[in-house]
Amino acid sequence: MLEQIKILRELTLPAILLRIFLSMIFSGILGYEREKKHRPAGFRTYIIVCLGSTLAMMTGLYISALTGSSDPARIPAQAISGIGFLGAGTILVTRQNRVRGLTTAAGLWAVACLGLSLGAGFYTGALIFFTAIWASIWILRSVDNRLIDRSKTVHLFVEFSKTEYLSKFLSLARERNCIVNNLEISRAENDNKDTSISVTMTMHFHEAVNYAQIIESYGSLEGVVFIKKYD
Repeated sequence: MLEQIKILRELTLPAILLRIFLSMIFSGILGYEREKKHRPAGFRTYIIVCLGSTLAMMTGLYISALTGSSDPARIPAQAISGIGFLGAGTILVTRQNRVRGLTTAAGLWAVACLGLSLGAGFYTGALIFFTAIWASIWILRSVDNRLIDRSKTVHLFVEFSKTEYLSKFLSLARERNCIVNNLEISRAENDNKDTSISVTMTMHFHEAVNYAQIIESYGSLEGVVFIKKYD
């Protein structure tokens, strides 16, 4: 048994196949969640990044054993630096001034680290790390959603058919002891030559509210064309 474990920790053919296989499985599971949410980097990207970093680690170990170098981490270190540029490309700022892609970028960096640990034969650490990342993405997400759903502060993106309806919206909010700030307004002319506006705002309620209550109270107001919560 100990002999078999030793073989899997060295760069033997069974060990190489196992590391590549685990890289595909672990990264595929993590990337699946991003794929479901239609993020820029999904299932295939996660697998490719993890496989690449796994190969980088194994190459570093191979060159170190071949040449007697005392620095097998030189190649994988460069791989981790390069992942930063790839992750930055997944971060977007929408027209509602919402930053998207931070979780995807962090996931790419994490899955690269996962690949390095597998490439080095650090199976125990890789398994624990994979479990922690999976729990953060799938399990803690539901906890995070519940906390956000029952919050006193809500960020909204609202479209009004005319500028005057924004004043009525703000008046109703003040009547209900709601503080509105961080307003950012964009104007555009519609087909009827009327000026419609899009507004991002932060609303501070005196007690916790959920999204359904906000839609019921403010989404049905006259002149509100579209309303959506953003993080």
